[in-house]
Amino acid sequence: MNLSYDQAVAFHAVARHGSFSLAAKALFRSQSAVSIQVAKLEGEIGQPLFHRTTRHLALTEAGKVLLKYVSEMEGLMKEAVQELEDLDRLEAGRLVLCTSDTTGCYRLPAILKSFQDRYPGIDIVVKNATSLRTIQAVVDGEVDLGVVTLAYLPREIEAIPLFSRHDVLITPPDHPLAKRRTVHLKDMEQYPLILLDQHCASRRLIDDLCEKSRVQLDVAMELSSIEVIKHFVRIEAGLSIVPSIAIQEELENGTLAQVTIGDFRNRPRQKMGAIYLKGRYLSRAARSFLEALQAYFRPGRRKIAEGRGKPAA
Repeated sequence: MNLSYDQAVAFHAVARHGSFSLAAKALFRSQSAVSIQVAKLEGEIGQPLFHRTTRHLALTEAGKVLLKYVSEMEGLMKEAVQELEDLDRLEAGRLVLCTSDTTGCYRLPAILKSFQDRYPGIDIVVKNATSLRTIQAVVDGEVDLGVVTLAYLPREIEAIPLFSRHDVLITPPDHPLAKRRTVHLKDMEQYPLILLDQHCASRRLIDDLCEKSRVQLDVAMELSSIEVIKHFVRIEAGLSIVPSIAIQEELENGTLAQVTIGDFRNRPRQKMGAIYLKGRYLSRAARSFLEALQAYFRPGRRKIAEGRGKPAA
């Protein structure tokens, strides 16, 4: 059996896009050229790789087996190219990160700006997703690094703790609970709650704690953005539980109030950290950014000097 690299690339593109025409566009080839490569591959294997109908294209069992290995091969080729490029100095490259909107808005801008100033030749791509989706993106090799809640991590993930996440109850300023110094989850049962959806690790942690405490919250709405949640709380559509760092501006201008949640005192603070796939080659850009993250979030060294890629003392 003689399988060529071009055949594997064509097959992988068709499997990824679910279409010969879309695969051809992605590869900058004609549709007939892609079809010929896949047909040759099927001829070498002696089995069809796709179920073909006028409306649907699906992998056969043979296609599913081959896709697993071809995907690994594609990943290794990308790592090889990256490692070869890293033989030069850190003057060019690409860094792909993934994190939640809250971390992206409130934790990373200063360090990203400093890193960009220090390494202007590095293209930085920041993708936005929940922690659970970020973890999957790291596992699938779609991104170099993620910054996530360090819960529900699969074994193939390596994690570096960076900072703690402190969640609080947020209410309109004139809400009865806003006058309390501390509330418990049980106190919230009588009020409608607006929470992050169940694709978020922080929501799962809240659900787990409610189950252990035998609390039934009235979840009136599920959203995927804390910024949107804050707006709904401001218009008195419900209360919510969010990271305290996300509401500092609202506290200053008096549009929201925060209350400590007593149930959270008896559990370890949620750790946030950087993650990457075990065994995967990390580019020099990714390694340098990891070092910068660790330096920035080291206790007592919270700020990065403007225009310099190193933490201020």
